[in-house]
Amino acid sequence: MRALLHFPGLQILKEACMLNIINGRCISSMLSRKCATFYRNISLYHGVSFQKCLKFWSSNVSSGIPNKRRELYSGWPHYLSACSSYWICKSSISTTATVGSEKPSEEEDLYTFENDAGLENEEEDLLTVEIEQYLREYSAIPGIGHKLFVIQPAIRWGPQKNYNTTPALQLAEACALVDSIPGWKVVKKDVVNAREPHRKDVFGTGKVREMKNLIKELSGVTAVFVNVNMLQKHQTQFLKDLWEIPVFDRYTVILQVFKHHAKTKEAKLQIALAEVPYIRYRMRQLQEGDVDRQIVSSSDVGGDTFIQNRHKILHNRERKLEKMLIDLKKQREVNRKGRLKKIPSIAVVGYTNCGKTTLIKTLTGDANMEPKDQLFATMDVTAHAGVLPNKMRAVFMDTVGFITDLPASLATAFAATLEDTLLADVVVHVRDISHPDTVNQKQRVLETLEKMIPKTQLDTVIEVCNKADLLTHIPQGSDREGDLYVSATTGMGLTALQERIQQRLIANLGLLAKKLRVPMQGPHLCWLYKEGTVWSAYPDKSEENLIIHVLLSESAYEKFKYHFGKVKVK
Repeated sequence: MRALLHFPGLQILKEACMLNIINGRCISSMLSRKCATFYRNISLYHGVSFQKCLKFWSSNVSSGIPNKRRELYSGWPHYLSACSSYWICKSSISTTATVGSEKPSEEEDLYTFENDAGLENEEEDLLTVEIEQYLREYSAIPGIGHKLFVIQPAIRWGPQKNYNTTPALQLAEACALVDSIPGWKVVKKDVVNAREPHRKDVFGTGKVREMKNLIKELSGVTAVFVNVNMLQKHQTQFLKDLWEIPVFDRYTVILQVFKHHAKTKEAKLQIALAEVPYIRYRMRQLQEGDVDRQIVSSSDVGGDTFIQNRHKILHNRERKLEKMLIDLKKQREVNRKGRLKKIPSIAVVGYTNCGKTTLIKTLTGDANMEPKDQLFATMDVTAHAGVLPNKMRAVFMDTVGFITDLPASLATAFAATLEDTLLADVVVHVRDISHPDTVNQKQRVLETLEKMIPKTQLDTVIEVCNKADLLTHIPQGSDREGDLYVSATTGMGLTALQERIQQRLIANLGLLAKKLRVPMQGPHLCWLYKEGTVWSAYPDKSEENLIIHVLLSESAYEKFKYHFGKVKVK
C-alpha cells in the first residue's frame, strides 16, 4: 500500500493557503508564533509530509519561506533536516488517497511508505519514525549539530542546593556532556543565580531579559542548555518564546548522549524506552491549551482524537519495547548462568569517565578495548576475561558510568544494564581522584549502589583511587581518600589492587587455600586443575610427589577427599 500526496488533495491545500487559513489560523501568524504548530496543522489538514507542504508553500505563497530571526527560533532549519528521511504522520483529518502499485518517482518516494502486509503492520512500522518526529517537535532536537549556550543555575540555599559540589564544577560537567555528542559544541557558558528555580522565568524577569540580549549578540548559537534535571513545560515554553531559540534541559541532553553512544541492541532498546515518558510529558501541552483546541479534539475515522491517537502509539511502542527487553533479559540470564558456573565475576563501577575501561584493559590485557576520554564512552555492560596473580581466572564487567541527577525514567530504564553488579562476586568502585569534584562523585555512586546491592555486599566494595599519577602529591595519613592509589596508564599500584581483589574473592566465595602432597603419576593433579585453581605445583624432595598450592571450594575439597582418600596436607 502506498500513501501518496493526491493531486485533488493538493488543490484543497492550495485553496487553503491562498486564503491564508488552515484550521482557522492565519499561516503567517502561525509561523511567527510557532513553526511546530504550523507543521502539525499542515499534517492534520492533509496528512502529507512537512517538506512537501514546504515546497508548495515556497512556490505558491508570495511571502516565501520565513527568514526573520523570530520566525526561525523554533527550529525551522532543523525541521528541514528532519525531513531528509521519509515519513508520513497519521492524519487526524485525512484526505490522502490510496494509489495502486505504480512505482513513484525518486522525489515522491521520500514521502511514501511501502507496506505489503496491510494497515496494521504499516502503523507498527511507522512507530519509530513518528517517535523520532515527536522528539523533534516537542524538544526541538535536530538531525544536525548544535552550538549551545550552557547555563548553570546557582542555587544558594534550600533543598535543591547540592552542598557537595559547586556551580562551577556542575557547569564543567554540563559542558562535558555537550562535548560528548557528535556535532554539538559549547560556544558560551555561564553560571547564573537562581533563587527560585521553580519560577516560570527560572532566573528572574530582569535576568532572563538580560540573557535574551546576550543570546542575540552571540554569533551562531542555535540552542540554550539550562542544566537542571527537567524544566517544567511552562518554563520551557516561556524561555523559548522570550529567547526565540530552543531550550534544552539535562534530561534532553543526557538522552541524546545515550542515543549517540549506545552500541548494542539492548542499550538502544533501553534508550527508546526512556524516550517514551519524556515524549508523553511533553505532549501534555496539547491538552493544556498550548495549541489549537480544534486540533486536540479533531478525530480520525476511528473516532480517536489527535491526543488519543498519539498516546495509543506511545503505549503500543512502550509495550513492544518492554517485551523485547524481557526477551533479551531471559537470554542474558541463560548466558550468565553458563558463564558464572565456575568463573568468578568482578563488577567495575564508578562515575562516568573515571577510567574504568582503561583500568580493565590494563588488568586483563584486552587489546580490543578502546578507552575514550569522554563522558559515557561505555554504554553497554561488557565482559573481559582476566587472570589474577594466583592464577585464578575471573571475568571483569565494564559497566555504564554513573552521573549526578540522572532523571528517574532514565535511571529506571538503565537499571537492567547494571544487573551484573548485583550478581558480581566482588565490586570495585573506581574513582577519579584527580577530579576536583571527586568527593561529590563518590557520594553519588555510593547512593546508587546502596539502592542496588545489599549492605553485606556494599561493605566489601573495593575502593580504588585512579589517576593518581595526575596528582602533584599523594596524600598521607588521615588526608588519604583511600588506601589504594593507582594509575591505569602508568601501572602504579596495580599489583596491590590485584592482590586485594583476589583476597576479597577468596573471602566472598568461601574458598579454601590448601597445600597438598599428591602422587606425581596419579590423576590428582588433573582433577585439581579441573575443580579448583592451582597456582603452583613443584616436586617434593623425593621427586615422587608434587606439592600443590590450590584454591578449592569447601564442597570441592570434600569431593577430593572422597575420590582420593586421605592425602597429606601441609
